[in-house]
Amino acid sequence: MKRIYYILIVALAGSTLLYSCQEDFLERSPLDQISDPEFWNSQSDLELFLNSFYDSFQGWPASGGGKAPTKDEGTDFALEGLNAFGGTFTQRMDGVLNVPGSGGGWNWGNIRNINYFLANVDRVAEGGNMREHYVGEGHFFRAWFYYDLFKDFGALPIITKPVTAEDEDILYGARASRTEVFDFILSDIDMAISKMDHSYQLATPGTRLSKDIALLFKARAALFAGTWEKYHQGSVFEGQTDGSEYIQQAAAAAKQIIDDGHFSLVTGDSSNVYFELFNQVDYAGNPEVIFYQHFDRAIGDSFSNQLWNWPNGYGYTYDASKFYLSNDGLPIAVSPNFVGDETLELIEQNRDPRLAQTFMVPGDIRRIQGTDTLYYEAPDVDNSGTGIESQKFRHIVVDPSVGINNGNVDYIFMRYAEALLIYAEAKAELGTLTQADVDMTINQLRDRVGMPHLNLNDITPDPNWPDYGYPLTDVLHEIRRERVVELFAEGFRFDDLMRWRAHEYWMGERFVGIFATPELQALSNVPINADGFFDPFQNRLSGPDGGYGFDPERDYLIPLPTNELTLNPNLDQNPGW
Repeated sequence: MKRIYYILIVALAGSTLLYSCQEDFLERSPLDQISDPEFWNSQSDLELFLNSFYDSFQGWPASGGGKAPTKDEGTDFALEGLNAFGGTFTQRMDGVLNVPGSGGGWNWGNIRNINYFLANVDRVAEGGNMREHYVGEGHFFRAWFYYDLFKDFGALPIITKPVTAEDEDILYGARASRTEVFDFILSDIDMAISKMDHSYQLATPGTRLSKDIALLFKARAALFAGTWEKYHQGSVFEGQTDGSEYIQQAAAAAKQIIDDGHFSLVTGDSSNVYFELFNQVDYAGNPEVIFYQHFDRAIGDSFSNQLWNWPNGYGYTYDASKFYLSNDGLPIAVSPNFVGDETLELIEQNRDPRLAQTFMVPGDIRRIQGTDTLYYEAPDVDNSGTGIESQKFRHIVVDPSVGINNGNVDYIFMRYAEALLIYAEAKAELGTLTQADVDMTINQLRDRVGMPHLNLNDITPDPNWPDYGYPLTDVLHEIRRERVVELFAEGFRFDDLMRWRAHEYWMGERFVGIFATPELQALSNVPINADGFFDPFQNRLSGPDGGYGFDPERDYLIPLPTNELTLNPNLDQNPGW
């Protein structure tokens, strides 16, 4: 019977994602219809219910053979292939979304289902070693689902119980302010932290939610909310604070992870330690990985890393490469070690080793199979659009028991490096960053790859620092650079651009690929700009002079669907829509 009810829970949890708020509450069968005395009897019932929500953590995307994953696709770092133009974040960056009639991300099924869990969890008797932990998981999931909506829509209704047709005050309620919503999210995360065990105390550390994961989620979310409220002050998207309290909470949560001492950076050969961090088939016991998804195609896992082959189906940008310092620790614009970056043959020379372990250039290894080694010779520019393929995430050594189509590479959701970066950025935003803080965070990351330290008293200004539309201290520029280089292609870039209110950096611009040498031109039909670089989005974007057409008075949030505004007249539309 338990298996039957679990299947019902999973089916309902998945199906409600397809329905809008009003349809979800008024037309779908409520989850409380599946409850009966045979469920909510044991800790195992709680675990089974919660297991259905783990699919909401999105690991490797569904893709065909050789389609490389990056959650930064559609930002300034990675452009989708022209045959898939308009997907990912490109529409947001270009400001070409339309108000949807329904759907559009305004989906409340997961929140309704987790509210049902939290409303019924007390039916399981206290006692046992995991009951309180599962209560904590419930609060974590509700915060996680709210945070996803919060980033897209800002202000939201705050709903804390399963809603029925009789709850008209909720069904037709207004949105709470973005600050009130985030305070609610924080309260759920804090509840999760108070109740969950540390990862090392669990039977499956790293793949089951834990106190450590909740702490890093708190640090991540609080940094987002705090810097949003700081940099959006005076705009139509401002919150009710200056963001400093949230930034302090981000710093405190990150510091707790550091002080607890349960995690540390992986170290090794500086020429490949970063590359090898992202292509492992099992992260169990890895000291840096806090939360990951394990894949095993032999037991039916449907999607996993498919970088067993090449090409990628998207391309990294030449603009992204400029964030990487020369190997003497100086910006490329002033470093005597810089030898040029226009071609794939030059771009990685005398640079931060993480560039060579992220970008693919001719001579890199594509595959090692037994005694045979296959080398990368030239990019498929038509496939990538930019001519710069991904080296990061690639599993190049063939396991003879699996063959070349080995997708069994785990996906990292959270790692210790992010906690270090959050702590450094939060302290710098607060104006309290010390050299000791830098040595504990940024310089640990640089030590791993053999890069010179960041010295607060000796920062060389970079003539190519991005123009975010407002002045920024030298140290914040360098911390943002370090965040780019360390977390490249891991899915943080779009959120960073949004929370920093950085539209001046990309609005009206177009990001390009590598220089189109005669040899590469002969292999490609991708447009080329006046400076000779591959320019795949030429004649594709909506803004002036063919650049991104982002509207800073509208496009930082997405619109609510019109049917929700019609059904509930107390909902208001986001600014500019």
